[in-house]
Amino acid sequence: MKKILIVDDQYALRELVELTLESDYEIIKSESGQDALKKIEEKVPDLILLDIMMPSMDGYQLCQILRSMEKTKNIPIIMFSAKHQPEDIKKAKDLGANEYITKPFEPDKLKKKIDEILKTDVDQKKEDYENKNNETSKTTDNRINESLSKF
Repeated sequence: MKKILIVDDQYALRELVELTLESDYEIIKSESGQDALKKIEEKVPDLILLDIMMPSMDGYQLCQILRSMEKTKNIPIIMFSAKHQPEDIKKAKDLGANEYITKPFEPDKLKKKIDEILKTDVDQKKEDYENKNNETSKTTDNRINESLSKF
C-alpha cells in the first residue's frame, strides 16, 4: 500500500485528510517540519502533502530541504495551503512542489489529484524500468553478435 505523509500543524485537518485517504493509502501524520523529517527517517513516503504555514519551519523551508535530500528528492510533493496568491503558488513550484492545492479543499478532488500523481509516478518508473531492460537486452545482443562474428 502506498504511503502518504501529511504535514500540517492543524490536528482537525490531518484527521480529515486521513479519513479521505485511509481506505486506499497508508497514512503517516506529522504536525511540524522537524517531526516530518524524523518520520521520513523511519518510513519513506510515496507522496508528501505539505502545509505552508506552520510554526518553526514552514512548508517552503521543508520542501527545499526535502528536495536536497537524496532519499526524498524525487518524492511528489503537494503543497496544501490557505495561501492562494499567484506568487505563493509560484514560490512553491520554484522550490520543487509538484502540485498546489488551496484550502478549503474538496476531499474527492484531493483524492483524485493524489491518485493521478501516484499513477503517473508508477507509470514513469515502469517506463524507466522497461527502457533500462531494453538497453540491457540490446547491449547483450550486440555482444553476442560481436562474439559470433569472430567465428
